Amino acid sequence: MNRVVVRILGSDYNIVSGKNPDQIKSVARYVDGEMNKIKDGNPKLSLLATAIVGSLNIADELFDCCNENEDLHNEIESLKEIMNKPNEEVVEKTEQINNELEQKDLNLIEKDEKIEELEKELKQQNDTIESLNKTTEEMNIELEKYKAEIEALKMEAKEANKRAETAEKMSSEWQNKIYTLQLKYSELESKLKK
Repeated sequence: MNRVVVRILGSDYNIVSGKNPDQIKSVARYVDGEMNKIKDGNPKLSLLATAIVGSLNIADELFDCCNENEDLHNEIESLKEIMNKPNEEVVEKTEQINNELEQKDLNLIEKDEKIEELEKELKQQNDTIESLNKTTEEMNIELEKYKAEIEALKMEAKEANKRAETAEKMSSEWQNKIYTLQLKYSELESKLKK
């Protein structure tokens, strides 16, 4: 046990406590300060009345702190519940993005197959041209048409890749938002422990 002498309203008091002496002195200084504020505000009050008013003020502050602590605790519990439940909006958005990605993959496969098909057709046309050694204007026009289709499909494939990258970026942003919520939860929990 620690024995500490403290001064409150000009009188010395011997305090015996298991707490840290510095903490006891700090509490005594606070009480003395509150009592002196009351005494300075109304010098006619007796020592007992000053002590009672001071005790009421300090108890009021304690109740405010307890209420604030309870509010913080409730907020943390509420955040815990939110964190433990999957966010419907996030789940829905993730599913939507995954569906879009799957659809884009299927579109890319179809476009690749179409490009392969057209390239085969183009090769056949070239082989036919070489074997027949024909370079008529009609065949050249048809060849240019196939080339244009291939370019158009390549552009569509490129655009589909860009959209897939955008969808992946959106998915990453949602994950970052979840991470930010987890950080806020940790900060509130840490604040409550202090």
